[in-house]
Amino acid sequence: MKTLDRHTEALRRRFPLKARHWGAARKALNLFLMDACHNRHLYAYHKLSTIEQWLEVPLDSFVAKGLRRDIPGSLLPKWNSIKGLSKSQSDSYQESAKVAAASRGVARVHLDLYYWSKDHTRPIVEA
Repeated sequence: MKTLDRHTEALRRRFPLKARHWGAARKALNLFLMDACHNRHLYAYHKLSTIEQWLEVPLDSFVAKGLRRDIPGSLLPKWNSIKGLSKSQSDSYQESAKVAAASRGVARVHLDLYYWSKDHTRPIVEA
């Protein structure tokens, strides 16, 4: 999504020089948008239902591990860190997140709650 890419880059440039990591900026934006989506007042007032399907799951090692488990045979890049995450790696994880979310009948932004829950060991997609 070009709008999210533009805002990711703008936020990245506002970080301190040694912290200007693309992955950190993208995760910060995705966490903010996810939290807004989960707040019923903000969700209704800003009509977030119109963009919910486009929102990304905030990526981290838990989400990466869950996606690798739930999408067998996917060619996801090795997870290193949020600091080292590139746009192309993020795009790969987000594409897998679309598949995992569709199989659960939810928007991919909500997968973060699933992968951080205690019931995160059950696969979403069967091999």
